[in-house]
Amino acid sequence: MPSDKTIRISAFVFALFFAVVVILGYIPGLNAAHVHHPGMAPMEPGEHMLLGRYTISLLDDVTHGLSALLFLIASLHSARFSRLVLTAFGWYYAYDATIYLVTGVLQGTPFADNFALNAPHVVISSIMLFLAYRGRANVPAVALSS
Repeated sequence: MPSDKTIRISAFVFALFFAVVVILGYIPGLNAAHVHHPGMAPMEPGEHMLLGRYTISLLDDVTHGLSALLFLIASLHSARFSRLVLTAFGWYYAYDATIYLVTGVLQGTPFADNFALNAPHVVISSIMLFLAYRGRANVPAVALSS
């Protein structure tokens, strides 16, 4: 069971992670402002290709930025609030990954490309939910009596 200290440190690490994701999007050498591949749809204003692989919009930056802020606040406040934020964002990012994985299947995107594109959200949501639910001591056990 992750200790309260582990939960708070994990929340702080996620705060740093999401802050770095946002910051990386504004380092010119690590992303492009537009797509150079013929046949691809032009990008919307404000979008960029993070690490040449992930299309990041202003909405993504806001989502990742708010995630960083809430994880930071939670980590500084308490383990209970950290666990709540891990749970909420764990399910949010799991749902996001599911939507885009299914969309990729429906659009006929090759499996390897579809999974590679969505793997970051699959991995981070899995880690968040593992930390949030693993060995929770404050959840009452159900008595199995007849």
